[in-house]
Formats: sequence, structure tokens, C-alpha cells
Amino acid sequence: MTKLNIAVIGAGMIGDVHINAVKADGRGEITWIAARTAETLDRKISMHAIPHGTLDYREVLRDPAVDAVIIATPPHTHREMALAALEAGKHVLLEKPMCVSPGEANEILGAVQMHPELTVLECSCRHARLQPKFRMVKRMIGEGMLGEVYHIHHNHLMRGTFIEYNPAGTWALEREKAGGGPFMDWGVYDLSFHLGLLDDRPELISLEAFTRGGLKVFKDPRLRQDVEEHGAAYMEFDSGLTYYYERGSGAHCEVANETRICGTKGSLRFGFCTWDPPGVDFFSVDAAGNEKKETLTVDMASHAGDNEELTKHFLDCVLQGVTPVMPVALAAKHLGILFRILDHSPRTRG
Repeated sequence: MTKLNIAVIGAGMIGDVHINAVKADGRGEITWIAARTAETLDRKISMHAIPHGTLDYREVLRDPAVDAVIIATPPHTHREMALAALEAGKHVLLEKPMCVSPGEANEILGAVQMHPELTVLECSCRHARLQPKFRMVKRMIGEGMLGEVYHIHHNHLMRGTFIEYNPAGTWALEREKAGGGPFMDWGVYDLSFHLGLLDDRPELISLEAFTRGGLKVFKDPRLRQDVEEHGAAYMEFDSGLTYYYERGSGAHCEVANETRICGTKGSLRFGFCTWDPPGVDFFSVDAAGNEKKETLTVDMASHAGDNEELTKHFLDCVLQGVTPVMPVALAAKHLGILFRILDHSPRTRG
């Protein structure tokens, strides 16, 4: 089999992650990398032994030998690059969040619909739909073990922010470039996991929210951010599902990543990330009316890693015609909810 020729647009931390995952899969070859500065470009070409490099991503798209591109740049650049890649006839793996406004989401969706022959996969299936914990919980719901799912509760608060995770990612402090703070950074994963358990059938009918910024004090006085750092939303869906959702990054509190899914026959409690404990607490009542609690252990042995599974799925879609688990239309639906949390919160301050 001829390897898929792949170009990576974006030479930062997440670009390295994608390059290593493609190498680990073996069915693709990184033939181009596009970077913002000459220094970074030279370093990454040497580090990864990539044959071609450029400071202008459009040069990548003009190469007819390039089959697919991975867009691993800050979110405010995604719209322009995705539209150009599709126009050039390239398959696209698009980093999350796929854009920074509803208007951009509509433009990307329109371009994707004009090119049904191309695969476009958005990355918020990473940490969510491509891992064993998601499949196990979804199976339990599908088999009726919880009865009717009527409420989801999710919370995760951290004192750290994106900049501690990626010191070079100062763009994440600016809403114009990042789209938002923790709701954009992690909200796409949260909704990908939780709503995916219900096959994305519930439609949002009402939402109340608050967000708060201006909390984080950086040691470097040059750092300023205008994204939210703490917020919560209470949502109601047409299925009768309610969903309380709280996120914080830069908040003055720490609360472990925890999801609770409540059903008429049973409920679950767990942390959905692959690095969270593999146990899922299952609360139920047996036929005799006795209340039960058992901890089910998810078998993670077959999971190659979140980024490796993402790359495998993308290459399966391109090479084997597998349907993307996170198409642009679905990513846009999730982003629409997050935009409402950020833009329609009457108590936003910062």
C-alpha cells in the first residue's frame, strides 16, 4: 500500500503530537510542515526528518502529491486554512475547536458540504468517542441498564490554565484567537462524550449560564487574558434531559473531573478521560428492591493512546471509507451550545 502523503500546518506542541502519531500508525508519511517562523521550521524539519517545509501554508496546498493536511494552528486561523485546503482537494484533520464564531462554523460547514468526496474529521472525538470508557458507558445505556437517562451532571475546576500546559500558547489567553477559555478548550470534549452517549439526539431548548473572568493572577506581568475562567450552565433538552455543566481553568478551586449520569433504573459516576481512574461506579436496585453499588473496571488494554486512536480513525476514514465519528456538522452543533454559554450569559463579568 502506498502511504498517504500528509502535511502538518502548525509546528507547535500539538503539531509534534500529530507527527508522532502518524509515524506510529505507519500508513501515512509527513511530507510537509508549515511553521510561523524560520527558526521553528528548521528545528522541526530536523527533529522529525520532514523533507519539505514552508512559512506559507498555501505552498503545501499547491503540491498535488499532498493527499491530506492536519491543521494544528490556533483556532482563529482554522476557517481560512480549512476552506483553502478543501478548495485544493485535500482531506482535513482539523484541530479543536474548529473555529471561533458561529459564522465561521457555518462557512466551514458549507465548504465541507460542497466537497463530499473529501474526509473532514474534527478532533474533539479525541479523549471522548474513540476510547473504551465511552463505548462501555454507551453500551450500558443502550442495553437499558440505566433506564431513561434524565440528567447529566459534569464538573471540573482547575487552578491552572492553558498557558501552564503549553507556555508557547499565549494565543489561548485571547478570546478573539481562542474563541474562549475552558469552555472552548475542554467543552468540545465534554459535549462530545456526554451527548454522544445519547447518539446526539437531544436538542437544546433552553440554557441559563454564568461565566466569570479576571480571576487568574499570572507571575509574568506581561500575561493578560480576556477569556472566561469559571462558568456553569443549566440546560434543558427536548427529550426531557437536563444537564448541569461546570468548567473552570484559572479558578480559585480544584474539583476533580467527574461525570454523573442519572437514569430511572440506575446511575453512573466516573471521570471520562483516559488518564482518570478506569473504574465506573454503577448505582442500581435489584429485583428484590435492594440498593446496589458496584465499580465496573474499563479494560484499557486495547487503547493505543488518545492521539494514536485519533490518527488511526482519520486514516481509516480516508483509506477505508469509514464514517467520521466527529463530522463538521456535529462539531458545529456542539460549538453552538458553547457559544451560547459564552455569549448569552447575562452575568458574565471579568
